[in-house]
Amino acid sequence: MVLWLRTGVRRLRTLQQRHRESLRLLLHELDDRYDLVPALIAASAGAGVERERIRPVVGARSLAIGMRDQRLGLTERAGAENALSATLHELIGGLEGVNHWPFIRVARELQTREQRIAGAVRVHNDLGGVLNTAVGRFPTSLFAKLAAVGPVVLFEAPAPVAASEPARKPDTVEAEIVESDVRPESEATSDTVAA
Repeated sequence: MVLWLRTGVRRLRTLQQRHRESLRLLLHELDDRYDLVPALIAASAGAGVERERIRPVVGARSLAIGMRDQRLGLTERAGAENALSATLHELIGGLEGVNHWPFIRVARELQTREQRIAGAVRVHNDLGGVLNTAVGRFPTSLFAKLAAVGPVVLFEAPAPVAASEPARKPDTVEAEIVESDVRPESEATSDTVAA
């Protein structure tokens, strides 16, 4: 019985440590992306990219760095990182005719970084899902209490709530029932950082 408890506790602690390491890797990849964006912006001048196309990237990078510096939770950071990924994809993906090598080099580095970030997010969330399942399921929940291991937050941004359609006037005298677009938090779905 004691050996069974020790083995269970050791497995949970190992899983928790792997999850922490995956978070460190993810945060390192995000920091490296922050460092590449200024090089892309500097190279965009020689490539003839309009400033209107650069501004969203600068704003999204500033927002993501601000979230990091304020030490906000992973959910808030995931939303800011998704915004930065989307603006980078929009900028880099729409410049097929650019022949300026410094811009192309940095753009390719950022595309590779985006793929690495997507992989790091996937690993982090997979390990977090396994850990959360183990913490919530019997008998591993007993091991979790003994090891002081609790559920972890995944790196997911909340899904945007769709805007409601304008209310229509009923054609008949009967009252029209309008459903609310607000869903309970438990039903809300999540998106991961897009590659």
